[in-house]
Amino acid sequence: MKIFIFCFFISVFCFGQEDPNWYGFYNSDSTKIGFKDVKGNIKIEPKFQPAMMSQVFKNVIAVLEYAGNNRNEQYYLNKNGKKFGKDSVYIFDFEYAVESEGKIKFRDRKTDKVGFFDNTGKVVIPAIYNDAGDFHNGIAMIMKDGVRKCWKEDNGNQPEYPNCEHWSWEGKTMMINTKNQELFEIPEKYLIISIDYDNIYKNFKLNEKVNPDIYTSYKGNDGNMYSFYNSEKDFKKWFETVFLPNFKTYGKILEKYYADTVSWRNNEKEKNISKTVFLKNYDKKINTLIKEYLQKKYDIDFFDENTFKEPENNISINVQLTSKIEDHNPESAVKFHYENIVFKKIGDRFYITNAP
Repeated sequence: MKIFIFCFFISVFCFGQEDPNWYGFYNSDSTKIGFKDVKGNIKIEPKFQPAMMSQVFKNVIAVLEYAGNNRNEQYYLNKNGKKFGKDSVYIFDFEYAVESEGKIKFRDRKTDKVGFFDNTGKVVIPAIYNDAGDFHNGIAMIMKDGVRKCWKEDNGNQPEYPNCEHWSWEGKTMMINTKNQELFEIPEKYLIISIDYDNIYKNFKLNEKVNPDIYTSYKGNDGNMYSFYNSEKDFKKWFETVFLPNFKTYGKILEKYYADTVSWRNNEKEKNISKTVFLKNYDKKINTLIKEYLQKKYDIDFFDENTFKEPENNISINVQLTSKIEDHNPESAVKFHYENIVFKKIGDRFYITNAP
């Protein structure tokens, strides 16, 4: 009897965990996309244009459908078949907005402002912002009081928007919660080093004591303290307080700082080799680079390689060493070049995974 009850609860649990999403599939010539459930049952026959669309249908999705008379119609669609937001589908970088935590962005074409629908088409965040990120853990990054600014061109000129190819917003960057309460502003000079727009803020700590060397904290207007992990700050602290002192002591990078497999680059070619083979044959250049950096022959920059990647990926930091030009005479200046070393954090330690 006990065994029967145990199996019964397991089956209920597994049923409850069944994937509710629908997934895209194509027609025979891959010109249209439809959706199936996880068991392969067709929920919507292929009829949408695949360009810009998500392949995962959670509860609401933006679609593009041929409407006849040589015209296409874009709109939001929920699983009950309801269409809404036909004139306000949000597009950025040739991709439609996707649902996040039951909400999806829209852009009001009359005001050029951004808000959020729920999956029934109800406006849950009004269109009052210049732009917005998605909701993660109940918060979203927004831009308000912004203006579009063109980037400077190669000739040094800066045209007026929209007469430019590349532009960005200048304004207040803030965090809001699901009640549309503005929690705190992120000063522009701290924006890049404190909160990753696409990834890091998904995993903030709320009202926890954190290490200020690797976290940036903000007091919200709701009374809570929000602390955001920054992988570049974390790596820089380790690099400067552990890795470099260790190098100075031993005069080389020790074996424990390499991953089991190292991607080695030479003459624009790249191959994966074991740590043992790398240390036996190819570690001279990377040791020389670190030595020359300590001799101030290189400048160094750190880049988080996780930007625009999935959050479950390990943290990867690209360390770029750029040669210094000590003589500004064009006839004798040192030729500009740079080298890259990639470190990946596995567990609580960083390891070299890519080396020149």
